[in-house]
Amino acid sequence: MNQIYIQDSTLGNKYVTFDTIPQLLNYFNELIPRAFNMSRNQFIQNLIDLGYGYDDPDGVMLTRAMSDQFNIGIVKDNNYVKTDVHESFHYHDENYGSSAVNRFEDRGKF
Repeated sequence: MNQIYIQDSTLGNKYVTFDTIPQLLNYFNELIPRAFNMSRNQFIQNLIDLGYGYDDPDGVMLTRAMSDQFNIGIVKDNNYVKTDVHESFHYHDENYGSSAVNRFEDRGKF
């Protein structure tokens, strides 16, 4: 599985890496006060007021809003690749597609 990174401009553009999305979400507890001079809850309330929607348990809304301000993505082949980390981890999950039905199975030979 790829690591997640954030380029933290509040620390002189230092790259900080994480193994899981919950680790990234925990890092936001430190980053948001440094970057925006408000608590995480205040920041989320501002996002809600601006129309971003309510944050979900997986932190998708917050991560996507933070990626507007910070370079967030995955480390792939020793390169930093800016991407939606939630989508990336979703598609690399070992259970992804396990319940999919092969729609061409019963069509016979072509």
